[in-house]
Amino acid sequence: MQIPLSRPDITEREIEAVCAVLRTPNLSLGPKLAEFEAAFAEYIGRKRAVAVNSGTSGLFLCMLALDIGPGDEVITTPFTFIASATPIMMAGATPVFVDIDQASLNIDPAKIESKITDRTKAVLPVEIFGNPVGLDKVCEIAQKRNLVVIEDGCEALGSALNGKKVGTFGT
Repeated sequence: MQIPLSRPDITEREIEAVCAVLRTPNLSLGPKLAEFEAAFAEYIGRKRAVAVNSGTSGLFLCMLALDIGPGDEVITTPFTFIASATPIMMAGATPVFVDIDQASLNIDPAKIESKITDRTKAVLPVEIFGNPVGLDKVCEIAQKRNLVVIEDGCEALGSALNGKKVGTFGT
């Protein structure tokens, strides 16, 4: 028996909106992209948002922007899709895996500090199945140890923790 994780909930209005864009010469850039980025930034309470083709690309761009590269370590969770660790390796850094909290399935904040070395530059938590539990504690540890937080919120857009939207906790 197969039990789907989720089912698409796509309305006719959304289908028509996609078709309208497909009828223009602007499939990946153009006014709809700018509208989307502005609306998303407003939704999460940020000044700006930049849309990319995938979470992997977005995380990789974060690595580049934060000058993470060879010789650096980034702490993350092993319980995720490979796309969370891949950008770390694409940047030339080394992923360091920290086990999960079995209740939340997210990285266990209590196990992070023992994995921090002088080469650790960032922590990359993943909000598994839309669940941001523990994210505030991850950020506290990172701040205390002068590390950046790069959130992988791909599974959690729309979620919030203590009234703060996922995607706004990181650096």
